[in-house]
Amino acid sequence: MQNIEGQAHNSFCATKFMSAPQVELKELNNLFFELCYKACNLKCKHCYIEKNPYKQEKDFIPLDKIKNALLQTRGENISSIYLTGGEPLLHPDFNIILRMCLKFSNVTVMSNGVLINDKKARFLRKIDDENNFETIYRISLDHFDELKNDEIRGRGSFRKAFGAILNLAKYEFNPIISVCNYYQESREDLFKGFYELFKKHNFEIEDINLKIMPYFEKGDSDDFIEDFDFDKTKLDCCNSRVLSANGVYSCPALSNDFRARVGSDMSNYSKRTFLDTQKCAKCIKHFGKNQVNDWM
Repeated sequence: MQNIEGQAHNSFCATKFMSAPQVELKELNNLFFELCYKACNLKCKHCYIEKNPYKQEKDFIPLDKIKNALLQTRGENISSIYLTGGEPLLHPDFNIILRMCLKFSNVTVMSNGVLINDKKARFLRKIDDENNFETIYRISLDHFDELKNDEIRGRGSFRKAFGAILNLAKYEFNPIISVCNYYQESREDLFKGFYELFKKHNFEIEDINLKIMPYFEKGDSDDFIEDFDFDKTKLDCCNSRVLSANGVYSCPALSNDFRARVGSDMSNYSKRTFLDTQKCAKCIKHFGKNQVNDWM
């Protein structure tokens, strides 16, 4: 009986995989460089990356891998490069990487802001002024209330992120506040709270300054992708690829997941990916309907 049940389960999994929707990369517009995976200076309770709580890991992507990727994608129509982590500013060659990427495209740095003090913001302005392309900084700050934010991201994280945003604004960047909506609040309430918070410090945010991501509980879901009616063109995997130290992946949220691995480097990777994970199901439900993915 156990054998039969096992065969039935395997058959179900195979059928589900075969029926998973496929997405073709139409054009490579967004190139993500994951500068590190588990290396981070915060331990946020909602992070999708499983880390050892007692150990700081250093898993930085080699500089040569980024240099080669930039040369290999020179002929692509890339409109933006994203530097992600972990915490990308921890990379020992971050300044070099940023300068290299700015020779090819606009760059968005997705950071928790811990390392961006006044001196660092001034230096980042200098790098930006040396190039024709623009640097955009997305700083993670999950709530306008300090206690609520620090409950998620750790004590002191609010003040460091808040300071980073003001430091960047001081040196004429237009930082974006990246919010994971952990408390399931309305966009109107979140915008009002952040607007009032920053207005007191002479930084008046607009809609463009607030990117709200949904909070997804960790663990499996009962969603079946094949039941969804969605627009594939609104998904990252339709116009983006992620390069990490371990290869090329179809989605930032699935970086280092073997199911989303599409190649070893940017010279030879698959343009096809299967939406066969629970993260895909959650992404489709939120992003594949009537709005653009908030990664962008």
